Amino acid sequence: MGLLSNLTLLLAATSAVVADTAATPAVPKISSITFSGSGCVKDPKFSGTFNDPTLTFSNFAAALPGKNQTTHCQAHIQASNGSKGWQFALKSNTVRGHVVLQPGTSLTRYTTIFFSQNPTATGSFKDTITNDGNKTINRAVVLTGDSDSRTVWSPCIGSDGYTGILNVNLRAVLSGDAKAYFEANSEEWDVEWRKC
Repeated sequence: MGLLSNLTLLLAATSAVVADTAATPAVPKISSITFSGSGCVKDPKFSGTFNDPTLTFSNFAAALPGKNQTTHCQAHIQASNGSKGWQFALKSNTVRGHVVLQPGTSLTRYTTIFFSQNPTATGSFKDTITNDGNKTINRAVVLTGDSDSRTVWSPCIGSDGYTGILNVNLRAVLSGDAKAYFEANSEEWDVEWRKC
């Protein structure tokens, strides 16, 4: 292989490395996280990074019968130092917890996502567990959720690196004519990025 061919291959490889680096946005730094809702008896513990966070709950519980057969906890997240010209969305959502369902009861879990800059644009993940049998369901659950296919993208990050205000609302609803209980232990999600 001649000198010119080697030089061409080297330049192509270098360009590929530069392009790959440019295609990876900086991970924003969370500057503020607050919580609201009846399910936030105590503020959840936040761990992980902006791209793959985990919320660990304390006393997020719904019970049937009773006044708290539905409960929710909403996280409001702001971040800075994002890469200009990028935007993000939640691509997956997982809730881990424990459920007790007597026959004839059900649990529905919703996670709704929106940005404060455009609150009417929402996306959600949903799971339903129904006890149609004759024995009580009492087990740990991992709820990965079905997406409603409405991907909600953040505002396009500008030169200030601001990502907008992300709102993630976890809601649990119990229904039926017998006793039921659900406790969420944690919620986590993954972020995907695109140029804007």
